[in-house]
Amino acid sequence: MAFTACGGSHDPGRAAYLPLDKVQVTYGPLITAGNHPTPDQNGTGERVGLFQDASGTIWGLPLRIASNGEVLACVPPGLSDGKVTDTFPAGSTIIGSTNAPTGWRGGTGNLELLLRDSRGIIRSQAVHGAPIASGPVCWTPESRGLKQQLHFYRLVPK
Repeated sequence: MAFTACGGSHDPGRAAYLPLDKVQVTYGPLITAGNHPTPDQNGTGERVGLFQDASGTIWGLPLRIASNGEVLACVPPGLSDGKVTDTFPAGSTIIGSTNAPTGWRGGTGNLELLLRDSRGIIRSQAVHGAPIASGPVCWTPESRGLKQQLHFYRLVPK
């Protein structure tokens, strides 16, 4: 008796990390950065940069610091066509980002935006990312912790 089976799981390829000057042409200037949420302590420390384009859309892209100190952003092909992952209040200004405390050491909390409204009031709002649906994706560096696919953020004013 013989059994045949195909394959197990197939990881999508790795998307390229590009210099910020190339990324900012499409996704706007980098306005703040923080830590990418991770499900466990073996993957913390990954960075996420928030870019704001001319339409007001906020793009959250994984960041990496090259050995020469250059900041790079991961930009998967087709990212511009990615779905909206969350919203933020129209007319507010993003002044920073944090990770929501989880109350335990198992992982970092969701990404939060620190927002200033038109009256100057500052508040936080958790936002959600999503994996890229197809094609090459952003991964954590192979040399650190568990291998994890990193999400992107596409936040629109509402």
